[in-house]
Amino acid sequence: MPTEGEIRGNHKALHDAMSAVYYAKSQEQQAIDKADFDAEHGTNWDELEAELITEGYREAPVPERDLPAEVDALRTRLDNAAIN
Repeated sequence: MPTEGEIRGNHKALHDAMSAVYYAKSQEQQAIDKADFDAEHGTNWDELEAELITEGYREAPVPERDLPAEVDALRTRLDNAAIN
């Protein structure tokens, strides 16, 4: 099992390599365009977070509850049960 430092290091190295390609491009010939760079950049950090969760270094985020929607759904169920 890789350490947290190794996981972070691998993803940082990938980030640094992508950044070097993007920022070192010549004006005449783009090695990677901004949209591709942004997409790859986001994917890299998403994969870092997923790997940290998978290896047990982080807990998966818990989505916030939408309490008003839950109350409305419960009221609807109760109203439907009362009708039947």
